[in-house]
Amino acid sequence: MLLVFELSGEHETLPKAEVAGCLRALNIPYTEETNSKGFWVIDADTPPGILDTLSKRLGMTHCIYKLIGISKPEEEEIRGLIRNTDITNFIEQGQTFAVRVRGKKPSALERGLEGRAGELIKNRGYEVNLTNPSKTFTLLFTNQTCFFCLLLHSRAKKQFEGRRPHLRPFFSPGVIMPKFARALVNLSGVREKELLLDPFCGTGGILIEAGIIGATVIGIDAQKKMVRGATQNMEFCRINGDLIVGDASKIALRNSSVDAVVTDLPYGRSSLVSGSFRAESPSLFLEQLYQNALGEIYRVLKHRGKVVIVFNSPALQSLFRRYNFLIKEKHEYRVHKSLDRYITVLEKES
Repeated sequence: MLLVFELSGEHETLPKAEVAGCLRALNIPYTEETNSKGFWVIDADTPPGILDTLSKRLGMTHCIYKLIGISKPEEEEIRGLIRNTDITNFIEQGQTFAVRVRGKKPSALERGLEGRAGELIKNRGYEVNLTNPSKTFTLLFTNQTCFFCLLLHSRAKKQFEGRRPHLRPFFSPGVIMPKFARALVNLSGVREKELLLDPFCGTGGILIEAGIIGATVIGIDAQKKMVRGATQNMEFCRINGDLIVGDASKIALRNSSVDAVVTDLPYGRSSLVSGSFRAESPSLFLEQLYQNALGEIYRVLKHRGKVVIVFNSPALQSLFRRYNFLIKEKHEYRVHKSLDRYITVLEKES
């Protein structure tokens, strides 16, 4: 089946990478057909029901469509494509429909294209329902192409709103937003019931999103107040998991026992807590903490397990090479003028 993912414009590379991570996690084989700004087209083998699971996992994808046909972004070409489509393959008699336009439509196209395209389907005996249609046909515009699609799944606009950090019982400044935390979890490719560890769990945002998609979660933080707060937040979101007051430099887990690690490395004053070592300065402390934690992450991670790390300095990339990690992906995003964050996906090779 040819699928089109309408990607969020919030980041240039993360939305597509998140979809790819979910496809791996759900064992959906695919080949890339087209990759244009805002849309990703793949040919995928999708068992019944799997797309519903996929759509519920994704955080940075607006909609998933079935691709019906492709034309030039010109009205006569589009009308010809619709006329030549056997619409009975996509809608049953008695069902209603609507036509929507998404993407940047060329200025040469006149207003009212949705209505004129809809007339071509209506003339075949189907009734229009713009409020609650049985089927939604969509014209997706890129710079060079128009995709004629059938909407399969769309993300609820308020899916992540109720879990925004300031609405949880325990809040701490600088935490990542739920949608972004979900994307990080999906980059790891963690599967349902697999074990995901966040060794710097803070207020528990990553653990919450991992728990919602069915992963088993463990969180560690050196500060008791953070572990208490994360416990409150997870209970608020009805997520079960194990939370430990502990040191990421000495993780109390067995070798090769964790399927995935996702974490946002601490970098502020509150992160200067460890019972296992001392350092002469805050910068040396953090460098030693990161180095020790990476060694422990490597130890507890299973063979071919993924690590998704968020950090605030590109210099940390050199630490990854001290261990037998394979760097799979790199992403960068700007939080605000004075703060860039870096995301690296690592894989344990042996």
